[in-house]
Amino acid sequence: MAMLAENGPCKILPDVTTEVNPYSWTTKANVIWLDQPTSVGFSHGGQRDQDYNETNVGENIYWFLQGFLEKHPELVDREFFVTGESYGGHYVPVAAHYIWEKNRENSSDGTVKINLQGIAIGNGLTNPAIQYLYNADMADNAYNISLLTPSQVRQMRIDAVECVALTSECQQYSVNCAKAQGCWQEKLIRPFAGSERNRYDIRRWCHPDFPLCYDFSNIHTYLDSGHVREMLHVDPGLGPWLEINNNVMQTFVTDGDWSMSYHTYVADLLNDNLRAVIYAGDADLVCNWIGNQAWTLSLDWKGKDGFNAAEERIFTHPLLSNRSSSVDAGVVRSFENFAFVRVYDAGHMVPMDQPAVALALLNKFLANEDL
Repeated sequence: MAMLAENGPCKILPDVTTEVNPYSWTTKANVIWLDQPTSVGFSHGGQRDQDYNETNVGENIYWFLQGFLEKHPELVDREFFVTGESYGGHYVPVAAHYIWEKNRENSSDGTVKINLQGIAIGNGLTNPAIQYLYNADMADNAYNISLLTPSQVRQMRIDAVECVALTSECQQYSVNCAKAQGCWQEKLIRPFAGSERNRYDIRRWCHPDFPLCYDFSNIHTYLDSGHVREMLHVDPGLGPWLEINNNVMQTFVTDGDWSMSYHTYVADLLNDNLRAVIYAGDADLVCNWIGNQAWTLSLDWKGKDGFNAAEERIFTHPLLSNRSSSVDAGVVRSFENFAFVRVYDAGHMVPMDQPAVALALLNKFLANEDL
């Protein structure tokens, strides 16, 4: 999805033709867009390849990369970054942490050391036990959009305490994980539905005929066309491409994965001097910027005091089309190898809503420049 709707080299137009994306993340890097967990998108495998939790995810991504680098040895020494958005707040820390651990083993099993340098997460779900507390705060948003009544806000703040308690109890894969997710959906997200706003971008109305509120039917048509599937070597036995594989999602829900927190993995990486940037569009409800900011401030790592004491700065860049480079694109807080960026005028999918901003942020991060 991201490759064709957000940050890939081309985008799919309404008439199902393609056009070059001038803000592709391939401008300064080689990029792999990976359909995972196994069985989402066009990915497939045998029973032993299926993912049931984040441990499986980390292992499968690591071994995929080993196979990829075996076929492309010229890329082995390149700096490597793991990026993702949304549930990538789980996947990215887990995958990067697994790579980091395997690198530290100095194994003689024939695997190559992956030159891991850092991670980037956009509007991710990384520490639900903290993020759930801030859903009600989006009722008072930068766009002056009415989302909840005052009584709903009060009730949501009460309910958030219950949901967080369940989430905290969930961290050992207890039965409370499913309860925690249900609490979040019913008490911290569903009340917003009354506004009929897009939960991924409150500036937009939710399209009722599509599961993600957006009409991505052009991407469906493109990916399910015979010539595209043939060029991608898609297994003929696979069914149509889906935005969401409900079977895979239910497997992770049943395992209690949704409400698990993976912020400690980020801390391990930072403490070993790897880099991380967490960015969030400020019009998203589902993984809102306030909750993401909160977990970055609460994160226990060696630079916590410096990060929390750092002054917020305006994030600007030279890529805004037809605008001065001094136009405010967001707010950044950074210290040493860690940064958090609030992105203005963007929802859950920053590279789709603010492609120039996302590219500038990425390029600065890859070059290890101050954001």
